[in-house]
Amino acid sequence: MTRRNSGNDRNMSGWPFHKVGSFRSAPRGTHWMRFGVLAIILSMGGCGGKGKNASSNLKSVTIAPSSATVPLGSQFTFQATINLVDSTVDTTTTVSWEVNGTAGGNATVGTISQLPTNADVGVYQAPLTNPSQNITITAVVTQTNSTATTPPTATSNTATVTLGTGLGLQVTPTAATVPAGGRQQFTALLNSVQDPAATWSIGSASGNTDASVIGSIGPTGVYTAPASPPPAGTITVTAKDGSSTATATVTVVYSDVSLNGPYAFSYTGNDASGHLDAAGSFLADGQGHITGGVEDVDSFLNGVDQAAPISGTYSIGTDGRGKATITRGQTTEVWRFAVTTGLHAELILAGPNATGGGTIDQQSVGALTNSPSVITGPYVFRLLGADTSVKPLGMAGEFTAGGAGNIPSASGTLIDVNDNGTVSAADASLSGTYAFDASNPNSGRGTITLQSTSTSGSRQYAFYAVSTALDASNNTYVTQMHLIEIDSAGHVAGELFSAPAASALGSGNLSAGTYAFTYGGNSSSGAYAAGGIIASNGSGGATGGVLDINNAGTTTLNTPINSCTSSLDATLRRIALKCAAGSASPQFAVYQTSLGSAVMLEIDPAAVATGTAYLQCGPSSAGCAAASPAVGAKSLALGLVGQGVFGATPASFQQSIDGQISLASGAATPGSIDINNFTATFTGDPISAVSLGTASSLGRGTTTVTASAPSATYNLIYYLIGDRMALMLDQDKTFILRGQFAQQY
Repeated sequence: MTRRNSGNDRNMSGWPFHKVGSFRSAPRGTHWMRFGVLAIILSMGGCGGKGKNASSNLKSVTIAPSSATVPLGSQFTFQATINLVDSTVDTTTTVSWEVNGTAGGNATVGTISQLPTNADVGVYQAPLTNPSQNITITAVVTQTNSTATTPPTATSNTATVTLGTGLGLQVTPTAATVPAGGRQQFTALLNSVQDPAATWSIGSASGNTDASVIGSIGPTGVYTAPASPPPAGTITVTAKDGSSTATATVTVVYSDVSLNGPYAFSYTGNDASGHLDAAGSFLADGQGHITGGVEDVDSFLNGVDQAAPISGTYSIGTDGRGKATITRGQTTEVWRFAVTTGLHAELILAGPNATGGGTIDQQSVGALTNSPSVITGPYVFRLLGADTSVKPLGMAGEFTAGGAGNIPSASGTLIDVNDNGTVSAADASLSGTYAFDASNPNSGRGTITLQSTSTSGSRQYAFYAVSTALDASNNTYVTQMHLIEIDSAGHVAGELFSAPAASALGSGNLSAGTYAFTYGGNSSSGAYAAGGIIASNGSGGATGGVLDINNAGTTTLNTPINSCTSSLDATLRRIALKCAAGSASPQFAVYQTSLGSAVMLEIDPAAVATGTAYLQCGPSSAGCAAASPAVGAKSLALGLVGQGVFGATPASFQQSIDGQISLASGAATPGSIDINNFTATFTGDPISAVSLGTASSLGRGTTTVTASAPSATYNLIYYLIGDRMALMLDQDKTFILRGQFAQQY
């Protein structure tokens, strides 16, 4: 490095320069003296400069600070200051840094090197372990433009280094947010130096180690997130080296990957002419595209559209709320939905001039077949909609499928019908046939024809297989289907579930336990919805319970169930149940499923309504941490569907709602909801407040959800099924809604 003093206007010999502006005319006869003196000065300057460059101009060097404490594995800088004999002389020097007298140091005591942008700065890198010896830093400066035989050198003062406690093993970054299906690189640092010897693992608060639930991490620290957020929404990344460990936290959020694979869907609502039903299936690619599918629609406005091909696009936000645009021929449907896991979502139809609500459910691979053998054994079903006179029509029943496409009329084949208050109970003439749709393979679609005396002939339905299970012989059978009527004899839709064998039901009464239920449809006053809790004693009676009714805005709430009586059919699957709750005495045909639930049809003149009852903490609940359920979820997906079957009377149409609710303390926001009130859809309406009341010992509680843009308040009753799921009933006078909330993660 070349050094000189730049503080004075001096030439090489140190003499002041004459400035041009200060030159004056000399008296006549003195010019020769000035020129002569100038020549002597120039000659002296040349000789003096040459002599100084030829000898040593290096005086000394000091480094600072003179002592430092440096954590293991970290860096520290020392500054060298070089002093010259004559600061006006150009002097070129080099600096060499030493640790314990060794140029550059070594791995035991640490290394030191010049800062690339400033040679006078030495960067000391502390070792990873303490060598238990004194450590010193020195700088040696050499003048490289000297003409001396041995270039002049100067050694600095000695700076001492004390090695402090290192930072140990660390993971960087310490926290990261990763979209579902995304990747994040983590790095292990041992005392601030990358540690290739570290091994990696991940874990969750739930203790689940399934990679499909919590993700996976590779040997180099690359974490791959699962398709949906894991339990509690976070996982812990751990690096380990010997006995040392370090962790980082990953928050997994939803993305388009959260909808990937085959799905079945269904919804019910209203278009401009009244009642509307739809069901279908589609294939999502996990990247925002619906690559294919099929849909059946039955509406008062456009009639029946059978097995129509569909395609479209979708997107899912970080909170699990999504949008799908579906193309069906010349028709475009817009859906809004809220994902719970990659297996389920709450769905609403986003208008305009149409509303509806339902679900999206991932299909089992075993359901995507064309073999009728997977539809075998006992099944129960419920259907709700309108007859050809636009009057409410409900049905429920049971049959046994032969596995080859036949449904024989035999013992255990029954249907109950409630057509606008006219009830035909336990009709044993039911029979039918079924087949998968060969024109739409791998879609789960098929058709089923049922005929009975009470339905005045045959009815044809499209079905979409959703889930499957294995029997005792390891054979696959379908456990759930969506149903939609596709003829002109009526306009109903609903669900079909596998049923237990009669021998598995014991006495045949509703199994002992506490059940949460909701049901809805129409009364003579308009839209009708009800819900409650019933504690079955397993012998045809009840030990307690409560009933809530919202009859077209007139509410009767929290009424104790005083008593229940029941009678059984020959197969022990159908239960005729009558309960007394205050002035209400609803009667139901109840059919038990193999999933710990039961389908319900009201069979008294008061209402035409269907619903489902769930055994608390049973197979459909995903379990409970304690003997009774409690809301343990912090983030919930919400779905509420307007009740009632109507013609072209838009003033009677009810809202449909989906959304995400956060119950976690410190959450950025309480969530958002999407609202379709038929005339308009409001998406992402921010929730300003959520008030969740404590559930009773039976599992009944209340909650209030307040949205702000537009302003809306929903006063809801919830009935716990398990720690992660509850049925819901709206108790407002203007909203006749029922639905559910389910844990997202």
